[in-house]
Amino acid sequence: MDADDEVRDPRDARDVRDVQAWRGAVTGALLPFHVECSAPERFRGSIRRRRLGDASLIAMTSRPHRAVRAAEHIDDGPADYLLSLQLAGTAQFRQDDRLARVGPGDLVFYDSSRPVEIVSGEGYRSLCFRFPTDGLGGHRRAGELTATTLDAAHGLAPAVAGLLTGLHEGLERPGGGVRSEGVLAAARHATELARTLFDDELARRGLLGTPDPHEELRARIDRHIDEHLADPGLSPRAVAAAMFVSTRHLHALLAEDGRTVAGTIRERRLERCLADLADPGQAHTPVSAVALRWGFTNATRFGQLVKAATGRTPVAYRRVMLDGTA
Repeated sequence: MDADDEVRDPRDARDVRDVQAWRGAVTGALLPFHVECSAPERFRGSIRRRRLGDASLIAMTSRPHRAVRAAEHIDDGPADYLLSLQLAGTAQFRQDDRLARVGPGDLVFYDSSRPVEIVSGEGYRSLCFRFPTDGLGGHRRAGELTATTLDAAHGLAPAVAGLLTGLHEGLERPGGGVRSEGVLAAARHATELARTLFDDELARRGLLGTPDPHEELRARIDRHIDEHLADPGLSPRAVAAAMFVSTRHLHALLAEDGRTVAGTIRERRLERCLADLADPGQAHTPVSAVALRWGFTNATRFGQLVKAATGRTPVAYRRVMLDGTA
């Protein structure tokens, strides 16, 4: 199956000609915002979202406008980081009492769990990479960098920009033959590279404190688990061997976070499966194939876990998520 089949949904692509429609398109593909424009009758914009597992890549073009994400737009759901690459035009991002002005090639990032204001200029065009703040996408000090311009020519910014633009171009290329496995691997790599970019910028600004060895090792454990969820042989023993620690030490490390190794593997596999079952682009993928893709080899056990988490069987959960019917 090509990535176009797996990560694209026609409902995720919108070309709009008025501000009201833009507000709805941005809310559906990105986040809820209040949008205003000095010349609403002349407004034009387009937005396309590609789902990449638990991350997304959103391409946007628009005429000048102001978008405000206020407290009333923010719910109690899981927070995401949004790393925006400016492709053309200019924009301003304001969050956490900081203001970033970006031009072509610059990166800026903001947190979905806090208010933000974005003002786009003429000829605005961007790519926005959205990924979770927890697990693989988490970072203890990344909040120090919200609404901070990450210069196009400095540090890891060119590498991140190149990866995002390359991923976008590969997905947009007709008949490119990009495999879904490669797309998801590239998204994981982009998330990891973003984490490294944060580290690099924090260190350059003197904001990166002395790391906790246990925290660093737990982060490595989480990354290893996320990268090997599809392997049915993933187990506490296998993770411990990959980390060069004893199984006992591995269990103790995660216990400090109130977790178990097996529970973490199970929960993350289930998260990926639920995301795939709710993805319109994968509506024709058999439930059994979704389960096997993420390392569940026992169909009965998989069904029990989905029922415990959602109150529905996998088939019923997919139906209600895609069609809204019980």
